[in-house]
Amino acid sequence: MTSIEKPKVLTVSLIQIAILLLIILGLFFVTEIIWKSFLLGGTIAIIPHAYFSVYAFRYLGASSTQKITQSFYRGEAGKFILTLVGFSVTFLWFENLNVRDVFISYVLMVLLQLYLTARVIKQY
Repeated sequence: MTSIEKPKVLTVSLIQIAILLLIILGLFFVTEIIWKSFLLGGTIAIIPHAYFSVYAFRYLGASSTQKITQSFYRGEAGKFILTLVGFSVTFLWFENLNVRDVFISYVLMVLLQLYLTARVIKQY
């Protein structure tokens, strides 16, 4: 048992979802292609990060060092695979997407993720 509090890293994913939904609402009346492209690109960034967050921060404390290391590896591998699958599914299953907007949304969510994660970790 440890007295270390787990960082609230899943709040980063929730904030990202809220911001992505606001962006999509703003783009909803522009064209369907643009808001769908932003939705898919943002989702490709958010879901793998949430997966990583769950696995990376499952264990805490010095006595769990080996479990922590394994969880980080599993989380990072899963994040990488989910990202690849996300892009593959997006470009294979969805037609009429704006590829540029998919990547813009993905990059925006990754940058937001880095910023928010740094803020959350700084609080601890």
